[in-house]
Amino acid sequence: MQKKIIALAIAGLASTAAFAQTNVTIYGVADATFDSVKATGSSDGSAADFKNRNRVTSNSSYIGFKGVEDLGNGLKAVFQFENGVNTDNGAAGVWNNRDSYVGLAGGFGTLIAGNVTGPTRAMGAKFDVNAGATGIGANTALLGKLGGGAGAGAFDQRINNAIAYVSPTFAGFSGVVGYSTGLTNQVGQSSATAAYVLKGSESASAGVANQGNTAWTLGLNYETGPIYAGYAYTGVKAAGNGSLDGDGLVGGMRKLDNHRAGVMYKAAFGQVGFLFDRARVDQTDGDDIHQNVYYLSGKFNVGNGAVLAQWGHASNVKLDSESLEKTGANHYVLGYEHNLSKRTVLKAVYSRIANKDNAAYDYLYGVSAANSTATNDYFASAGTNVSGFSFGVRHAF
Repeated sequence: MQKKIIALAIAGLASTAAFAQTNVTIYGVADATFDSVKATGSSDGSAADFKNRNRVTSNSSYIGFKGVEDLGNGLKAVFQFENGVNTDNGAAGVWNNRDSYVGLAGGFGTLIAGNVTGPTRAMGAKFDVNAGATGIGANTALLGKLGGGAGAGAFDQRINNAIAYVSPTFAGFSGVVGYSTGLTNQVGQSSATAAYVLKGSESASAGVANQGNTAWTLGLNYETGPIYAGYAYTGVKAAGNGSLDGDGLVGGMRKLDNHRAGVMYKAAFGQVGFLFDRARVDQTDGDDIHQNVYYLSGKFNVGNGAVLAQWGHASNVKLDSESLEKTGANHYVLGYEHNLSKRTVLKAVYSRIANKDNAAYDYLYGVSAANSTATNDYFASAGTNVSGFSFGVRHAF
């Protein structure tokens, strides 16, 4: 990736001593696709179908600034600010809505504070075969959603209000641990307009002691030669008893957690991987709701490009030991990416989610995307088959 390094020591405007060892890298991605998407076969009948629509999607387009200052004795100050951008309609985004942090790095590892990608989300992205782990073929279609929902589940969003420590690598092993003072991610959607949102402790009202929630996350990685293996855990716990929305979690939830593990093999032909995901809700009435999701993925080099193949399976949601019938889904992805250069990729993807009668999974940037030319709040109804073709270009700078 070509990087532009800009010295911040501006004579006459600031002290050269303050900026002498600090450099800033400007980087980013411009990613745009033409999508044709639909959702048909709803259990509610044809009136609930989302007829075929065309749109342009900006996927994970973003711009970022990161820098480092050598403080001496092996210690460095690091920072990063990233912002997603909408290349499709020109709408302004909120600054630093992606990974943004400040911290210290050295032989001990790296310690940062800010809005960051945790190990659970990072593992999901690592195993996704789509460039940038984005678009209608991304594995966030099924991961950690407990029966359905549009966009990414709570565990595949960034961890806000966080501090995190990343260890150095020892003999192929590395680890990360993080803590959030109040995770405020969206858990999922119960309808086209209703969203479940975690409430951080910062939103506590005067005189309320048990409002908000906290989150812990950790990741363990091993990588040597062509083999990678990893495990990640994220747990969100209400500060109070979780019986009310104001306690931090969705009403009735006491704890929300996720276990994710995967293995990958890389060679001259490309890569193959297997990812396991288990999301669970501990309810205040004593019930346990959980679901397993599996993804098999492969990326196979062909000339200057690669063929992408991905299959995901969400099993039925379980209430304690009882299986809730027809709450699972299958996700099929087939695509091709052609490298015009090291930084520019042409891509074509077909993606299909086959929902069971009582499931309502949707894409990360699927038929519910806010930039859709058809609607801003569509939510795939139960039993829908969500499918689409996507063609576009991704350029990194």
